[in-house]
Formats: sequence, structure tokens, C-alpha cells
Amino acid sequence: MPLMVVCGYWLGGWWNFITPIVCFVIHPLLNIFLNQSEINNAPHHQEKNYHPILFRLTALLYVPVLMGLTIWSIYIITVNEIKGIEFIGLALSVGIINGVIGFTLAHEFIHRHNAIEKTAGYLLLLTNFYMHYGIEHVWGHHVYACTEKDPHTAKNGESFYSFLPRAVRSTFLNAWEIEQKRLKYKKAKFGFNNHMVLFILLQSLLLLSIFLLAGWKSIIFFLLLSFIAVLLLHVVNYLQHYGLQRKATAAGKIEKMAAHHSWNSGNHLQELNLFQLENHADHHINPSHRYEELKPLCDSPQHPTGYSGMILLALIPPLWFRVINKKLLSYN
Repeated sequence: MPLMVVCGYWLGGWWNFITPIVCFVIHPLLNIFLNQSEINNAPHHQEKNYHPILFRLTALLYVPVLMGLTIWSIYIITVNEIKGIEFIGLALSVGIINGVIGFTLAHEFIHRHNAIEKTAGYLLLLTNFYMHYGIEHVWGHHVYACTEKDPHTAKNGESFYSFLPRAVRSTFLNAWEIEQKRLKYKKAKFGFNNHMVLFILLQSLLLLSIFLLAGWKSIIFFLLLSFIAVLLLHVVNYLQHYGLQRKATAAGKIEKMAAHHSWNSGNHLQELNLFQLENHADHHINPSHRYEELKPLCDSPQHPTGYSGMILLALIPPLWFRVINKKLLSYN
């Protein structure tokens, strides 16, 4: 996929849109028209005796590739007179790569305790200008998913366009609150001990560096591709828990996360190309498991198509409600 962006640029013009066309036209159509029974009966990668280090290295090797792609695209915008269609197409393509692969891998790494992997995760979040997501996701979303306190759980009947501003705003505010509680617990002083302050400083330095080295045009380009990546992150969040709720137990506590609290999209043309993100229910039950260990759970509600198709549906609320609300009735 990163190579596809570069090829599209060198071919020029409308070829810069080859990445969104492959991701959101060709891939959804393949999911619809190919025989799903053949896909489902194919040998599962977990049955092969791959060494775990290979899965880890595969993920880590994408980090310099994705960061390099972003730096390359900013350089191209700086040194060449790129305008109009090519400017938009390149920003859209790099933003999609950073959203689809970058946020997926960042999500994988921020759950690890290994310093190298956690650093890799936050480098990818820095590249997407969204570092506070790492705090809120681990210490907020995984605690409060499918409750009113979770900004990443879409309510039944809530469109993506209503969900998005609430999710973006609350992700930032929740991260601040989580950091304040952590510092209070550790009795640490406000300042660089606060990870939110550190993240804001790093992101400000990144913007300043781009401006000094490349100018305003590249700042606009970087913010545009970051917006596209963040948009993809939140539309995926919208898909993963839409309309699902954890109920109160007899003791007055919220029930534990179970398979039926997350939508899966696991029986389609996307396993390792999304690093098992589609097996989201197992990830919530076993957040310490690495991506190659995640399995589809039969008790989890299933999307009727893969992520690429569901993203398109979510962007058209009447179609989304017509398709997904019927399936939701079976699980709530």
C-alpha cells in the first residue's frame, strides 16, 4: 500500500487517487463478489508454525516505512509545484495509509509493555498528530467501552457525523482527566511529568519544524493528511461498538466485556492486512494478546462485510441504519 502511493504520484494526475480507489472501491467489491465460503475455509495463519518474532518484526518494520512515506510526501509538496487534484490525491492517499495501517499498528503497540514497541506506537501517533489517543484508549476506552462514559462507543441511532465531534472532543478531555488522576496518585508535580503536556510540546515542535523547513503549504498538507487519518480512526471506532451496551449486574456494577460487546468483521478478505483488528472482541477480552493471537469469536455480532465496505456504509447514515440496526436487534 505505501508503494502504491508512490507509484500513483509518479504516474501523476488522477493516478494519485489509486490508493482510495483500491481501498474503498475495489476491496469492498472483492469482499462482495468473491465466494466467502472459499475465504472462510482457507487455512488459518495461526495453524502455521511461524515464530512470534516474525510477527513482531513485520509490524515494527512498518514504522520507518510509514514515517518515511509521510516525510517523503511533505518533501514532495515542498520542492515541487503540486496543486489541485494531485495535492488532494496525495494527501488523501497518505492519510488513508496512516489511518488504515498507522493507527492500527499504533493501537497494537500502545498495549505492549516493551519500551521499543511502546515508543514505536507513540511515534506513529505523533506522525498522525494524535498522541493523546494512546492514553485515552488504554486507560479510558478499555475500561468504559460500551458504557455512557466511553466516547468511542456510538449510541444506537447516532450517525457518524454526530459521533465524530463528540469522540474527538472527549478523547482529548478524557486523556487530560486520566493524566491528572495518574499524577495525583503518584503525587507528582504538574509539568513534563504530565504526558499530555509532553505530547503537546512534541506535536508543537513537529509543526514548527515542518513550517521552518517546508513552509505553510506543507503545514496545510500535513494537517490535511492527519485529519484524514484521524477520521478513519474514529469511523472504525464507530463501527466496532455501535449500539452495544454493557448492562448493570445485580450488584449494581457494570458487567465485564464479553464477545457480544464488540462487532467483528473476521470472515472477509482482510486478516493480516489489518493486523487482526477485525477480531476486535477478542482484543477487548484479552488486550495483552498480540495481533497474531487474536481469534474470531462466534458470540460476537458480525458485520455483513469487511471494514472497507462498512466504512462506506457509515458515511451514508440512511443506508447504515437500514443495514446495521436490523442486525443490532439480534444482539441487544
